[in-house]
Amino acid sequence: MRAHSRPPLTFPTALFCGALLFPPGSLLAQTGATVTAAIGADSTGAFRGAITTADGIPLGGASVRLAIDRAANHFISESDDNGNVVFTKVPLGKGWLHARRIGFRPDSIPVTVSNNEPPLATLSLTRVAVELSAVRVLGRRDIGGPMGGFFRRQQANGGGRFFTAQDLERRNPSNMTDVFRAVPGIRIESNGPMNHVRIRNSRCAPLVWLDGQPLFAGEVDLDSFDPHTFEGIEVYSGPASVPVEFQGNQRMSSACGTIVLWSKRGEMRPKKRKKDDPTPVALIMQLIEKGEAFVVSDVDVAAYPDSSMLIKPIYPDSLFEAQTAGSVLAEFVVNTKGRAVMETFSAMTTSHRQLVEPVRRAVQQQEFVPAVRGGKIVQQVMQLPFHFVPDSTARRRR
Repeated sequence: MRAHSRPPLTFPTALFCGALLFPPGSLLAQTGATVTAAIGADSTGAFRGAITTADGIPLGGASVRLAIDRAANHFISESDDNGNVVFTKVPLGKGWLHARRIGFRPDSIPVTVSNNEPPLATLSLTRVAVELSAVRVLGRRDIGGPMGGFFRRQQANGGGRFFTAQDLERRNPSNMTDVFRAVPGIRIESNGPMNHVRIRNSRCAPLVWLDGQPLFAGEVDLDSFDPHTFEGIEVYSGPASVPVEFQGNQRMSSACGTIVLWSKRGEMRPKKRKKDDPTPVALIMQLIEKGEAFVVSDVDVAAYPDSSMLIKPIYPDSLFEAQTAGSVLAEFVVNTKGRAVMETFSAMTTSHRQLVEPVRRAVQQQEFVPAVRGGKIVQQVMQLPFHFVPDSTARRRR
């Protein structure tokens, strides 16, 4: 429980966006690391803390300081993705747990460190920053690009069979024809080195499209493709069910069925952080300290997403099928060119970890209008909320 009397905080709460509770250079490089003090084992204990929002949602990337009354030094760490932080081999006794996070009011609670099993001390921070309008993901209605058409056709359920990247990952096929073996009405014929796909009772090969372009120079060896490189696959058994854009022309026919393949788009993978590398939050703090990035309260015109080309994350399969709502509060720096600096990306809060990667991809592709300070374009820390809302009118996949 919170104590009604506490020592006055040594920092003004009005500076929640840019002020530091303790120097950013002292932050541990590894997120949510265990902090160990070099003190005799007989007089030390362990301490577990949890940093949350006022709503009880775990808050990652919070700067956490444990101050024990009789200790000469303070012990510093950063909360992990689940809001947790652990201190070991710290002096026994009473003290204070301090936490701060950009966009939240710094706060403290009294704590006690003993040599018994450490209880979990929870410190909740109140959000005080003004949020941008949330990016609202309504089912899969608003997805742009090639996969937007894929999901719209999937929801319409016009007679095709659809496989998403998640479906392919679950099936883990060794080759492409393995994907189709379980599809009713499809048979795989082996003839020499090549497997032939036949749909219904046809004797001819289905028409194959790759990323919107037809492959009509003879029968396609589907096993020459790696199924794990595709974002989506559509299968139509005959011309009646094939969407008009894939029906072919005089030179090619969809009478023997149609298979449509959508490749995964190239994307930058998150850089694997080494043990001593700073966390995304520590990087942001370093930029702020050097005057190379600013928080929203310190700019004249704040950065915002370019609404003319708003990128919506793809609703993860498992949550979409279960019609489960969710949210992510993403934090990152927008540079002077209007792009997110992905080394600074992190999910401050999330209701489901499955939502973080789709949000990361959307932020990476999104263009922003950069911030302006003193008449100059500058880098700005952005905290952008995403709300995933199930589309109750959408037909669930079978």
